[in-house]
Amino acid sequence: EAVRPSYDLQVVPEQGYRHDVYKDDESNMTVPVIMASASANVLFELFMELIEPLGSELDVVLETSHNRQAGHHDLYREHIDAPVLKSVLWEFEDMLLNDGCTGIAALNPAIPQEVQFDEHKLLIVYGKPLSDFESIMRSYDVSPRNDIKFITEAEHVHSSSDSYVEQFDELKLRLGMDCNFN
Repeated sequence: EAVRPSYDLQVVPEQGYRHDVYKDDESNMTVPVIMASASANVLFELFMELIEPLGSELDVVLETSHNRQAGHHDLYREHIDAPVLKSVLWEFEDMLLNDGCTGIAALNPAIPQEVQFDEHKLLIVYGKPLSDFESIMRSYDVSPRNDIKFITEAEHVHSSSDSYVEQFDELKLRLGMDCNFN
């Protein structure tokens, strides 16, 4: 419910993943990427399992576009124990799944690898090696598909609510990210 395709259905959401590359224009470096889409009944559990290979202590980025006038903002928290992060995220599962203005990423800068659950409810894994992440995806019947299109590649609509904004504020406090962009 967080993000819906446009009425003409240029892209119909499907389950699967494909390989891509992220290119950092400043450093001219490239990073291998897996982009994935999963059905709602496995999406959050899959995200939580994808965090496992990152290690026991993580950094976390909470993304928001709730304030359209202020644009997109990232809040950063370093050094959080993975079990603590996962416990907090499970408490906010409904909001993370259904708020089209919230995304979150967990990363281990020492590896470096990152798993992002973006505001489009796509799963994006950065780094190498990616084989552990691919195995986890396949265990959830999220299979490689070179031809898969994602909702970000066509017109789409994000949705949110006042209730989700309040829950977002609570989540950022629980994660130790006391910032206000209003």
